[in-house]
Amino acid sequence: MDTPKGLEGVRVDQTALSLVEGNTGRLSYRGVNVDRLVKARFADVAHWVMTGTFDPDFEPNLVEAGELDDSDERALATAPSDNHPMQTLQAMVLMVDAPTARFEAFGEAAPGVAIAAKLPAITARMCQRGPADDPRAGYCERFVRTINEDATDRMIEAFSTMQILQLEHSFNAGTFAARVVASTLAPVQNVMAAAIGALHGPLHGGADEAALDMADAIKSPAAASAYVDRCFDEGIKMPGMGHREYRVVDPRAVYAKDFARELSSGTAHEETFAVLEAVEKRFAQRAAEKGKPLHPNLEFYKGLVYRIVGLPNELFTCAFAMARCFGYIAHFIESRVDNRIIRPAARYVGPPVSDELPSISAPAQARF
Repeated sequence: MDTPKGLEGVRVDQTALSLVEGNTGRLSYRGVNVDRLVKARFADVAHWVMTGTFDPDFEPNLVEAGELDDSDERALATAPSDNHPMQTLQAMVLMVDAPTARFEAFGEAAPGVAIAAKLPAITARMCQRGPADDPRAGYCERFVRTINEDATDRMIEAFSTMQILQLEHSFNAGTFAARVVASTLAPVQNVMAAAIGALHGPLHGGADEAALDMADAIKSPAAASAYVDRCFDEGIKMPGMGHREYRVVDPRAVYAKDFARELSSGTAHEETFAVLEAVEKRFAQRAAEKGKPLHPNLEFYKGLVYRIVGLPNELFTCAFAMARCFGYIAHFIESRVDNRIIRPAARYVGPPVSDELPSISAPAQARF
């Protein structure tokens, strides 16, 4: 191979949107450390990532544009009942009515921002919830109070923090998919849909759902070591463990674990946290034995935070998409500045080229 499988470590373009410093465990958006940004409102950080500026009117505009109209409701009702919510969300990105009047400053990206504003309402509908009553609530608060009327201020803060931490993360699989589609000069809606499709994968955005499913299956901290040992012995990948970029602790994972510990303490979720922590401990021991220390990434504890906030497992990745879509839009905007279609080459490893057709009795795999 001329390049590593999976393009690992290959620089395919440049960006000013985020910097992942994997060797030191630091993440920044447009030069500002996320440790500072998590203290801001999600909408302000989203606007900063997309434009490099702040706009006090952006959050009210997002909230006001976030209502579903009758055509949106009809489109959502047509989704097959056996769809995974991420498949429905991906389809809705292309079907939703997205008036752009409030977002004209975003130019060609305006429909994307209008669609992103509606993703919380779409996700809440899939959770069988309607809009929150308080129109004054902010973007994240409104969503959390929609899915959980008993949500505490601390739950809202935890959800907002998780959303900020996963808003943007350089050239991950979903973002690269967005860049590829954007490079063809496709509309922003297609770019977002392509990226959401990539995000659905369990090796990408779906790891939080998979990690919590794993914890539910293990059931008890006492069973964690045997489960981890079996995964190591049989070469089974463990969801939420390790990261392609970070060689030390994922800085986002620290926030997720702290919130998961705090919010689960004294609740029915405490045992689940204990299972995850036991898995982490045994995983670290086995990884160290192999001389390859690995740590949990953001997804490992984030699912438990989402569950405590009020989301069912199958909607975890939809909530991830709600945040990351603003990052996709930022990449769409950035890619338009100096666009060139992404068209890599592949090394051919098939059979020798021939001008003769296979005989009628040839194996079935050679069909024309």
